[in-house]
Amino acid sequence: MNPFEVLEISPGASSEEVRAAYHRLAKQWHPDRFPGAEKTEAENRFRMLAEAFNGLKDQERRAEIEKRLPETGGKAQTKPQSPDAASRPLVERTADDWFQEAKEAFEAKDYSRALGLVHYSLRLDGNKADAYVLLGHLLEVTGGDQRALIKAIEHAIRLNPKDVDSMLHLADVFQALGMQARAARARESARQIAPNHKAFRQTLPKAPPPTSARGGLMDQFSALIGRLFKRG
Repeated sequence: MNPFEVLEISPGASSEEVRAAYHRLAKQWHPDRFPGAEKTEAENRFRMLAEAFNGLKDQERRAEIEKRLPETGGKAQTKPQSPDAASRPLVERTADDWFQEAKEAFEAKDYSRALGLVHYSLRLDGNKADAYVLLGHLLEVTGGDQRALIKAIEHAIRLNPKDVDSMLHLADVFQALGMQARAARARESARQIAPNHKAFRQTLPKAPPPTSARGGLMDQFSALIGRLFKRG
């Protein structure tokens, strides 16, 4: 796969041009914009765009890629490829790789890109509880479908039954939707697992500071002196 062709840019493109091309095409091919069979094609395109961008945004990796592309007339050109070569990744990437990149995009508040990346991570490995946790947060911050949000959090809990934070997150979602009974059940499940969780700590009223024995004796002595002087 030639990352320059995937991103529709020339080999001499600057870092800013690489990033701009990626964001433009990633938005165009985001899987959430396509229904049915077209969604699969969009997911493949989105994956290729992410791989191409990852290969070119790092200068060392970009230099290695450019060395692999034969030079003709001072410009990098692609070799003749087999029919499936265009979809072959530059580097074989795992679900964890996609998930880590999704986390970075989420932290950078690039939510649209993070959604596409975490979806692809889950396609490769549908048993990643932390990926479902991230998906839940992304759906919430982007105002995504509430059913999909609940489903993502429930998947995370199913894969990690001791995930108290996800249980509390689910309780908050149910509470916001007016599902009081389900919210109470989710919160109670969390309480049973971690009764000392910060969400369940109650602020106890502070007891008044005890009067020291020394202070009490001084008060009594002062009162006694006062009575003696009054008699005199």
